[in-house]
Amino acid sequence: MFSGLLKNLCFGISKTAILLPFFAAPALADVSWSEPDDNIVVARWSKEELKPLPQTHAQRMDEIKKHFEHADKPGESWRYDRIYVLMDGLESEGGAVSDVPADELTYYRARLLQHRHEFARAASLLQKIDSDSAYYGSARLMMAQVYGEQNQQKAAREACLSLVLEQTDLAAVCSIALQATAGPAGHGILTALLERLSDDDSPQGRSLSAWALYQKSKSYLNEGKYAEVEALYQQWSVDARLSVADLVHRSEALLRNKQPEKVMALLQDYGSANYPDDAIIVQLARAEQQSGSTELYWRDYAEERISQRIKRRDQSYSELISLYFSTVGKNAESRNLSWLSQVNNAHRHQFIAVQGDIL
Repeated sequence: MFSGLLKNLCFGISKTAILLPFFAAPALADVSWSEPDDNIVVARWSKEELKPLPQTHAQRMDEIKKHFEHADKPGESWRYDRIYVLMDGLESEGGAVSDVPADELTYYRARLLQHRHEFARAASLLQKIDSDSAYYGSARLMMAQVYGEQNQQKAAREACLSLVLEQTDLAAVCSIALQATAGPAGHGILTALLERLSDDDSPQGRSLSAWALYQKSKSYLNEGKYAEVEALYQQWSVDARLSVADLVHRSEALLRNKQPEKVMALLQDYGSANYPDDAIIVQLARAEQQSGSTELYWRDYAEERISQRIKRRDQSYSELISLYFSTVGKNAESRNLSWLSQVNNAHRHQFIAVQGDIL
């Protein structure tokens, strides 16, 4: 179950840098985030921050890109709500086509759709980005991932192969990312890439290195090589640059290796900070349970957060909710089935309305 949760990541490259995978963020912007149900605070910001600002098309695009660059980091997932507000209604503005290339806007709209787990709609948009676009490589990498989410493996492989003539490194890493395990050859490619980029401090070098590190750790986790996951991050990572997905990989390896105290040491500061990520809270709750602690601090906190997600019908959190209920949640089995039934019914009957037309 956990491997399915981890693969739901957003990945793309801007004109100069590959952006890191992200994990667990609020689904949509809404005033209710400032005044959540039952007085339980999920995220804090003023109502003024949720209002659209009188910015030009180009200014809004610059802010959107800035938020995408930071949204993967711990405590920064609120930025996806801000992105939604900034992106809403962009195409209706006069001069939009002349200010910003259409493919740039298409690319970022696809990223937001992928974040919301609307994979089919994201893939449809990505198909519109031509090979002469500066965003072509980004679009193909993202396309491989969204097709993989839909179990369209042939289409996903074709998207990776289309990058061979553009950049062989990206094509190789793209192909490795489609596999549950890298295998000896894949690990060799990822290690060589990490070594080559170790002295590259450019935005693109740092981001590609982080992506290779993530793929290598994912493979070790799936291979049951838990000690190797921690050793890998200690060797290659700078903690300040880790995404939420990286922290979840590290903590999951420690949990499977029966080291809950190390999970606490790794994550508790992130869980206690402003705007904590639900994925980190759930990992802390699992560590608290595994340690045999009689205290229920993190488990009660996780219960609050997951309950809020269910009330808001945050469908992009379904795998995290399932993980929670199957491990530490109260009445885990029955509530997990209940949640999955709600999600399935919502998809079939379209009860979950899309707030705004981002296309």
